[in-house]
Amino acid sequence: MKKRIKENYQLIISFLLPLLIMSIYFIYRHMAPFGKSSLLTVDLGQQYIDFFSFFHNTLLHHPGSLFYSFSKALGGETTSIWAYYLLSPFNLILLFFSKSSLTTAVFIITVIKYGFSGLSIAWVLQKVKLISKSSFMLPAFATSYALCGWIIANQLNLMWLDALITLPLVIYGLEKLVTDKNPVPYIIWLSITLIVNYYMAYMICIFTILYIIFALIYHEKELSNKPTTIIRSYIFSSITSGLISACLLLPTYILLKNSKMTFSLKNTKSIFEYNPLKIIGKLYPGSFNFKQMPSGQPNIFVGSLIIILLIAFFTTKKINLKTKLTSLIITLFLLLSTCFKPLDLFWHAGQFPIWYPSRFSFIICFWFIWLAAIYWSKQKCINNTTLITSLILLILSDLYLFINENSFNFIKNNQIIIGSIFFLVVLCLLTNKIKFINNYLTIILLIISVIDMTTNASMSLNNLSYVPQNQFGIYTNQIDKAGAINKNINSGFYRIGTTFQRTRDDGMQGDYFTPAHFGSTLERKTIGFFDLIGLPDGDGFVNYSNGTLLTDALLNLKYFWTYNYNNPKFNDDFPQITVKPDLTRYPIIKNAHPIIICHNPYALNVGYMVNKKINKLKYLVNDDVTNQNQLWNYLLNKPQNNKLIKVDNFNNLQSVNTNSSLKVTNNTFHKLNNYRPAQITLSFIPKTNDPYYLNIGPNINYKNVSMLLNGQPLNQYKTFRNNILLNVADKDKRKKQTITFQFLKNDLWLQNVTLYHLDMKQFNTGIKTLKSHQFKVTSWGQTFIKGTVNATKKQTTLMTSIPYELGWHATVDGKKVSLHKVADEFIAINLKPGNHDIKLYYRTPFLGLGILLSCIGLFILAILIWKIYFENKKAL
Repeated sequence: MKKRIKENYQLIISFLLPLLIMSIYFIYRHMAPFGKSSLLTVDLGQQYIDFFSFFHNTLLHHPGSLFYSFSKALGGETTSIWAYYLLSPFNLILLFFSKSSLTTAVFIITVIKYGFSGLSIAWVLQKVKLISKSSFMLPAFATSYALCGWIIANQLNLMWLDALITLPLVIYGLEKLVTDKNPVPYIIWLSITLIVNYYMAYMICIFTILYIIFALIYHEKELSNKPTTIIRSYIFSSITSGLISACLLLPTYILLKNSKMTFSLKNTKSIFEYNPLKIIGKLYPGSFNFKQMPSGQPNIFVGSLIIILLIAFFTTKKINLKTKLTSLIITLFLLLSTCFKPLDLFWHAGQFPIWYPSRFSFIICFWFIWLAAIYWSKQKCINNTTLITSLILLILSDLYLFINENSFNFIKNNQIIIGSIFFLVVLCLLTNKIKFINNYLTIILLIISVIDMTTNASMSLNNLSYVPQNQFGIYTNQIDKAGAINKNINSGFYRIGTTFQRTRDDGMQGDYFTPAHFGSTLERKTIGFFDLIGLPDGDGFVNYSNGTLLTDALLNLKYFWTYNYNNPKFNDDFPQITVKPDLTRYPIIKNAHPIIICHNPYALNVGYMVNKKINKLKYLVNDDVTNQNQLWNYLLNKPQNNKLIKVDNFNNLQSVNTNSSLKVTNNTFHKLNNYRPAQITLSFIPKTNDPYYLNIGPNINYKNVSMLLNGQPLNQYKTFRNNILLNVADKDKRKKQTITFQFLKNDLWLQNVTLYHLDMKQFNTGIKTLKSHQFKVTSWGQTFIKGTVNATKKQTTLMTSIPYELGWHATVDGKKVSLHKVADEFIAINLKPGNHDIKLYYRTPFLGLGILLSCIGLFILAILIWKIYFENKKAL
């Protein structure tokens, strides 16, 4: 054991150094479990942590969620969620922690991934004999890789970090394929990469094409096979890896065609996204901040040691010209890909990133380090040409940054000075001929590299803020408690609405069904449905913050959770997303302190019988109120001119410091004095006790206006891009109501501002009719619902609130039947009059074919392993 440790101590250092550096930094920042903060920030705090709770719930409680979950908006497949977010083997660590302590698990997973990134490249560098197993340069290179700019900027995207670990191993497999005619390591590691995260694997697959070209030229004199033979082997091996991973990739591809792939761009302009010279700034420490998250330059910081050795690679005579030219072309192609739009689009699979630009730049970091290692394997110091070239490049880059400092949002003079000092120190060390220095050169270079990389990490991450641990932990515990109480009240199938929300994936975190979701695999038609009925939506998210009594009922929201906002103890922990006066119609059935559980007496079951006319409603129109009325009329076979939600009028308009006008809807008001506050107040006196709703367009947002309802802040979910409906009154007959728009800019467009009320008499009658023949659920799971229903001559269609999706099937009285799509969103089944046993069940599309292809791929791999083993045995 001691002998093995002694032989591999540099590998151990390569693993421990990045892990300890980042652990110490996080402890210094008081990250849980070492303080009151956490690593949750941006998407990690708003999305991924909820998926980790979903991972926890699925593996420990309901494995059916591996394929489908009703916690995903109104319901949706989850194969693509697992394929993109959750298949890292490190995620198994999550199972050892409670959901409120998942921040601690995130801490552990993050630092372990830092460590394994260093170990991975160190192991590969010594296996391909680029750096000696006993050299301190091994952990120096490993630290430069494991703490590169890409991982520092993207550590919050935990699911991507595995790519940093597997990339060197895939390249090791290619090296074995080229030099030893052994494709097995390449097949195995590429298959693992494809399964762990197909998105980052796509980028690695592109790079393997570039690398195989480089390898054929670099190893030209050592090749025992013809280049064409090697290329055929590479193609065959890549296809085999694709077959092995087909059990996941095939169904994921089919499912993504209805979600993420619908946003792909087929045409784009051949333009530069920014001045390519701006990339220079990313070679200096601390060149990342929050402003660089939505858009910016590639995070390719690798430290001064790597950059100098990279320059040396291209200036030395010990590497042949053909190899250097090939390397230069690949380098330029990679850098060009970060700023030239068509290439950027290509690397990102036809979709421009929503935040986190140049996601493939970890490949650039690896490439720089790989070329630097090749140089180090040839020569342990730099020549005069490299020295002079390095100094010239340093001076030019410093001058460029100093002169253009104002055009950079991530670089300041102190960073330029610090980066230049590190560069000059390393440059001196690599050219110094003093014997003492030479004896300890690698140790000194290791220390300098560690300081250099740590400086970048701390300067960059100091620019970010994080979610407090208490805020996450308290919220998690409270919604878990409320969820358990709700399940004790009713263990059946239903959805829950809330007036508060930490994230749009609260349902996945708390293990309950709520019509909200934020994820890149969300179905496009679900987004479209929310858009068209007056609910907030966007690319990749939907949110149920603006439901009416009608949508609450039709979408099976049997319960609503609210919160007493007069209790200041938890106010910051339960962010309010809606004001909902009509909630007074839902009686309180349990006070789960601080969450209050209300019951919706109007809510329909997940299925209910309606008139067959509903089958004619294929698509909705571009008007939220019209669509809600249209749904109502089709469900109840009413005339199309019937209105459940009716337009109403304001009684008065008062303005302060604006132009006067009697027109409200779509009128634009201007400040009379730009230096004074301005506001418009609309008032109305309800003639009935019906609920009233205010329709507003996307221009009425938090950037343009602040809204008050009867003098109090009208808290509303901030992000929406189409019309939404705000509940502004209920049971307020003859009571004056005021809505105030306070200008935040000099002009305000009252886009689509219209007042409506919902006819409660008509609503009560219609809901009673729809409730008369409901689908009675007898058993259910994430992938099936069974029950009974009675169809009548007037109501022959079973309408459900389950999204129509490839993979759903149904049987009626044991016989398979066809499904129909209503409003481009929901499943409906036509029935004959009488009592029926219904079973709806979900099967992941093409999963069976994918498994078959994977078996074929594994069979091919087994033959290759046996063949290589047999040949090696024969050679002995």
